Amino acid sequence: MMNNRYKILALDIDGTLTTSDKIITKETKEAVIRLQENGIKVIIASGRSEYGFRHIVDELEFVKFGSYVMSFNGGRIINCATGEIVYDNPLALTYLPEIYEVAVENNLGIIGYENDCLISGNGIDKYQEYDAWACKMKLKEVENFPVYFKKPFNKCLLTGEPEHLREVLDNVRKRFEGRLNIFLSEEFFIEVLPDNVHKAAALESFIHKLGVDRKELICIGDGANDITMIEYAGMGVAMANSNPLLIDKADYITDSNDNNGVLKAIKRFFYNQTE
Repeated sequence: MMNNRYKILALDIDGTLTTSDKIITKETKEAVIRLQENGIKVIIASGRSEYGFRHIVDELEFVKFGSYVMSFNGGRIINCATGEIVYDNPLALTYLPEIYEVAVENNLGIIGYENDCLISGNGIDKYQEYDAWACKMKLKEVENFPVYFKKPFNKCLLTGEPEHLREVLDNVRKRFEGRLNIFLSEEFFIEVLPDNVHKAAALESFIHKLGVDRKELICIGDGANDITMIEYAGMGVAMANSNPLLIDKADYITDSNDNNGVLKAIKRFFYNQTE
């Protein structure tokens, strides 16, 4: 019998829904589909662009059930059944020259987004290649990054060696303080988003439109970029493989992404099943 306390499940992808091999286990996939069959709204809450997890949307049958995807760490939410953008907070193109300047000054890679292609502006590195592989997207370098884009997109990604990113992160934050939201999502990625754009802000707007209370929301994640939604949710669940900062904020810690942690959390909180 289902627990009627929760009505929406928000899931991060990397390190949460998918294993280290970037796949969803058969058992977890079946559990997410079953939730949707029982009327639970599911939303993918990822730092990727929506083009970066189309295959996951297909696997989980989101179009059939009218579930949702949140891309760009809270920049945009789309209804998979209708294609309607229900929330959007893009990065103004006027910021691109300064962001690019910071990337060049600090010897960082920089990525923007154009449909199903990652656009690189200061040399392609192995971390950009990894992101393209994980998201199943194209990767293209352009000569004049700041003026290449004709339409706003939702974030920039700065890339580089983890130790170097830790060294420059505070300076990058100070450069854009009060104007842009700057944080590490992976040890080799610095996210650059509009100020006050994060997963919790997008989820708050989203569930308000659905008439759902935050107490009825479960969020599951593993990274520092998931902290806001874990704190916001009625039940914030951290994966066992999570960033320690996230574990400190979570209401519950499930198993790792390589040991069906999402499946075990679903069983516990939606079906009152414990192992």
